[in-house]
Amino acid sequence: MKKNNLFAVIILLPFLMLFNSCFSPVFYEIRKDVRPESATVSGNIPQITRYTLNGEEYIFASANGGLRYKKADNQEHGTWATMAVPFSLLNFNYDSTKMNGAQLIGVFANSETLYLIAATFSTEGSEGTTNPSKLEIWASNTPDVTDSWSQINKDSSIDYFPFLYDSVNEVYKANYNVFQTNTPKQTNRHAYICCYIKNEDGTSGAYNCFELSGTSIQPVSISKLEDAEAGNRVYSAAYFKGEVRFFTSRAVVTDETYSSDAKNIYYADGDGLYYYSSAESTYIKACSTGTVISTLATTKDSIIIGLGNLLSLSTDAGGIKRVLRAEDGTPGSATVSFETNADFQISTAYNVLSLLNTTPENEEKNSILYASITFSGYDGIYDNIGIWSYYPTRGNWNRE
Repeated sequence: MKKNNLFAVIILLPFLMLFNSCFSPVFYEIRKDVRPESATVSGNIPQITRYTLNGEEYIFASANGGLRYKKADNQEHGTWATMAVPFSLLNFNYDSTKMNGAQLIGVFANSETLYLIAATFSTEGSEGTTNPSKLEIWASNTPDVTDSWSQINKDSSIDYFPFLYDSVNEVYKANYNVFQTNTPKQTNRHAYICCYIKNEDGTSGAYNCFELSGTSIQPVSISKLEDAEAGNRVYSAAYFKGEVRFFTSRAVVTDETYSSDAKNIYYADGDGLYYYSSAESTYIKACSTGTVISTLATTKDSIIIGLGNLLSLSTDAGGIKRVLRAEDGTPGSATVSFETNADFQISTAYNVLSLLNTTPENEEKNSILYASITFSGYDGIYDNIGIWSYYPTRGNWNRE
């Protein structure tokens, strides 16, 4: 979080009064700064997932300590609990100089089942280079019961998580992605894997989609992508008008609530925000943000836009913006200022990995909002990497 040097501000105020009769922006920025909460949910958190457990709504995330969760309507800081996972969490053995256990890298859900994606690593060579070894999918309908988990890709003949080795930069690149609809309504939740599968001759292949269904993984045939021609890589999905719709965009959201079906759907293409126009039966560009859009969330009166490009080392390509929504859901043609301290806490130095509104039927200032952030350059603070939240009872964005 940004900090103000109050002593410097006090010294400068008389000079500001002499040379400029309007110094409200100074007070405006000071007013946005609030007492920081202690960091309790940290790490690079790619998604915050809705899941119904024992008839109650919860949100889950992979963070420090493993699998973290809390009730969706909870507005108290420091109340994320830790749930046991069916594997040993990643640790380094100094005697053998190897990484043991598995790293929880993702949490997903459909209407009944919670899924964990865990990565194991191998250490090779005299220099002790650690590389990704394999990924595991664990599934449970009762995740609060430790022995209820099943690894569902253990004996599969299909490699759902292929890697590509970039010998020039000496890094591994994932040739797969996992995504979900993550809807407020439990019955509309679906989870998928899109991965590159080589042909039998091993020389070429194509991206294929699979749905996570209970303890099985089923192939999915996609005849049309909403924002591109069929055959391109699928990165996201949304439940809209009675069906799951697939996108090449990484940022898609609807205005579904816990009590009403979605009337509008929104997606991002680069820095452009698009929406589906029922009147014209097509997608229309609403506005541009000037920066790559990474994730979206809706409230009754606005669309919250997370910015960031993890493939860029820019130190000012992130942050958070807002677009108003009309009563019929049509987005505004330009971004507008926040009435909260959102853009002060989540500055352009931070890439926004995910956004979630656990009360999408409410207006923005009455919504419980979450954002997970990170940074890829040098102009960030490591203690800020993790989940941030806005609580109506608190009235500001602050650290989780």
